[in-house]
Amino acid sequence: MKTIVLSGFFMLNSIIACTQEKKDKPSAMKVIHTVPFLTRQNDFVYVDTASLKPVINQKFKSASVFTPTGYAVVENEKGEYAAIDETGKVVLDFSPSQIGLNVVNGLTFYKKNIEYDKKMPVWKWEWNIMGSGIRKEQTYHKTEIGIIESRQILLSEDIPYLEDNYGLNFISVDENHIFWNGALYRIKKNNLSKIENNIAELLENKRFIKASNTSFSVYELNQKKPIHSGLNGSETLSMQYGNEIITLNEVNKERYEPDVPKLLVDNKTQDVYLFPQYEKVFPKKITKATTSQIDFIKKTSLVYSITNSPYFLLGVFNYDHEVWAYDWLYIDTEGKITDSIGTYNFKVLDQVGNLVWPDRKMILPDQYTGKKWKFGKINAYEGMKDNYLIRIEDEKQLRTMGLWNSREKIWEIKPDYHHISVLDAEKQIYALQKEQDGSYILFDNKTKKNIGSKTYQSINSDGLVNAKLNSDRNIYYYIDMYSGKEYKE
Repeated sequence: MKTIVLSGFFMLNSIIACTQEKKDKPSAMKVIHTVPFLTRQNDFVYVDTASLKPVINQKFKSASVFTPTGYAVVENEKGEYAAIDETGKVVLDFSPSQIGLNVVNGLTFYKKNIEYDKKMPVWKWEWNIMGSGIRKEQTYHKTEIGIIESRQILLSEDIPYLEDNYGLNFISVDENHIFWNGALYRIKKNNLSKIENNIAELLENKRFIKASNTSFSVYELNQKKPIHSGLNGSETLSMQYGNEIITLNEVNKERYEPDVPKLLVDNKTQDVYLFPQYEKVFPKKITKATTSQIDFIKKTSLVYSITNSPYFLLGVFNYDHEVWAYDWLYIDTEGKITDSIGTYNFKVLDQVGNLVWPDRKMILPDQYTGKKWKFGKINAYEGMKDNYLIRIEDEKQLRTMGLWNSREKIWEIKPDYHHISVLDAEKQIYALQKEQDGSYILFDNKTKKNIGSKTYQSINSDGLVNAKLNSDRNIYYYIDMYSGKEYKE
């Protein structure tokens, strides 16, 4: 029974700990001085962070931290979930449905979700050809998504399990507009009104792509006419070099067809616009290149537009490396080829989110590495600036992680750890795990000191920790990640 309770509690807090958009309205944000506090009776009460005196006269089986707008998710002894405000008032009633929260543009979006088996009509029964029976039910999700402040319900549906792709992935376009679920909304009096449908992809600078059958158009917010229209997807890219036409086939080819092709071609002008922002025209002619560069280009399989620059990225996959990687060249809007460019805040990720460009040698040059080091995936998160998490395998096949500063060419955290978790990228708070299956300790990279002396089985970015109470029991409670203060008796 205890295992079920802890598992459910961890899930609740994992759901609520969504990334907050940086464009939240400052007027709607609050400074929260309340935190869940674990009692000796294994209940949670909300207390003042300084005095630890109760501020809400209620106890809960589990509880989350408050959002910047002043709402939290709690669980009662019946295993039911609700959302409350800072006074303890219930704003979403207790029910078996799990609740997730996310704050965007000063609005608190919620998702209520419960899984159940639904009886199906005969023609939808699943017949097992091996003779083990007939499945007469299918797994469904009863889902509701809305806004707490206005009580507006944006979606309320029973959805087959395999078709449930509704999440709290609301994106701020500007302070008055939000993108969600393929549509653009205007905010007015804490309500959303839909102003655009059929949006295939949201771009930077208030631009977006709309799809119509196999054709695509690029629009800008508040503009009725498209910036570009009649664009079709392609995997072929052609360039003229002198009297020669260089044609690249299967450029940016992926295992699964994307919603928007990586290359969009204007039917009238034959101008080509490239992923990720489709913001500039790829040059039709190569005006400056060496013979070896032309040979390289003829093998190119990846072409991306480098945002906020005049350059495009040209990649050739090198199968001869011990660790597979790309080799790179660059071409600008005038058709000039170059071997290297300056530093840009631009990254290329593969389909599973690993960093492809800048590559390891750009980030960590060979002269700073061990002689027999091998490298695994590299990760970087918003707010980390020039810091990268790098996985290493040494000559003894020991695998570790470190935090490398590519600008200063130093290890901010030496690669002596089995795992490093980013808890607050901007304030440089990390969780360090020395040994596999070992415990984590808080680390402040600015001061280069551990925070507190306690260790934990896990540490979440909202301050939720899993601590080993004894050999057969773990407990969950909250801490202040910046001081190490624990909120428990």
